Amino acid sequence: MEQKKRAENPQEAVPINRRAKDTFFKKVYEKEERQKALISFLLGLDANKIRIANVRPILLGNKENDLALLCDDVFYLLTEEQSSISPNIPYRLLEYITAGLRSLVDSEQVLYGKKRVYFPIPKLYLLQVGLEIKEEKLPEQIQYDIRLSDSYLQAEEKNLKNAEADLEVTVHVYDFRMTLKEMLTYIEQDILPQRFQLYKNDMMYYALVANGITYMQRIEKDKKYRKPANVSTVPEYLEMMLERGIFVDLLSDKEVCDMTMAQFSRDDILLYQGREEGREEGREEGEVKGRVEAVLELLEDIGEPSEMLRNYIMKQTDLEVLRRWHKIAARADSIKDFEQAVGLLSM
Repeated sequence: MEQKKRAENPQEAVPINRRAKDTFFKKVYEKEERQKALISFLLGLDANKIRIANVRPILLGNKENDLALLCDDVFYLLTEEQSSISPNIPYRLLEYITAGLRSLVDSEQVLYGKKRVYFPIPKLYLLQVGLEIKEEKLPEQIQYDIRLSDSYLQAEEKNLKNAEADLEVTVHVYDFRMTLKEMLTYIEQDILPQRFQLYKNDMMYYALVANGITYMQRIEKDKKYRKPANVSTVPEYLEMMLERGIFVDLLSDKEVCDMTMAQFSRDDILLYQGREEGREEGREEGEVKGRVEAVLELLEDIGEPSEMLRNYIMKQTDLEVLRRWHKIAARADSIKDFEQAVGLLSM
């Protein structure tokens, strides 16, 4: 009976966060037909048979490159990452999907109710793009999985053989990183890496756009990036992609092209931070920024943080303090609860 009621009253997707900035990644999956094609590819279903009437993309917090879709009782979460893959992705997506699932149900019923609360089935995906100098840094296959358990402390080393983990998170990775040589070959000769041949879809085409823009932008900064014979600027590269029939509807729009170039210019700067001297410092700065964003995202789930509170959180640079605030924000039922817990009686 509960299953029947649930089917008759499907959960609504949480609203789109209008404050999150547009990115090329979001633009790619803005159209319903591309959403259908994505789900069809990920699960091997016939796109024409996918019920997507009640599906719309949702963003968790202010994350710009995270796409979530609710379709036929399945919650798809796809995030895009540049540069080298992070081993912390499973935990990051665990937090994201938890926030997403929480937004779809009655929290009080989950915590205190006696009846079973049904959740959509979570599916987690990572689209990895970026450029590598050394071929050995690339995976042998495009698709592979990474798991939260890979980051657990090894119980065997402490003679705790029966301490098996009760929590697992699996993320399905589609890794379209390329070497500089592969990127140059694609630009000059329109030849794809052999491992790409089975994945000619929007994910691969997005990776070609992202990797190509990054390559072109680094030519003047790094001698390892050889200038292609046929194009010399990012706009010329995007024009070349248009001529090759890739994202014709998007790359023929000047506003989308301008937004895309601006996005990857910003990302390029972030990628270069800490790559040489000060690398560890760059990582710590990135973690501070990520923690600040995570705290604000959790608070936005339960209310509207005041401008003063936002500024107070954004000015905090102590990682330990931010980690503590993050735990408090995750448990808080209101903005006031959070302010009281961190010692801010009024803002």
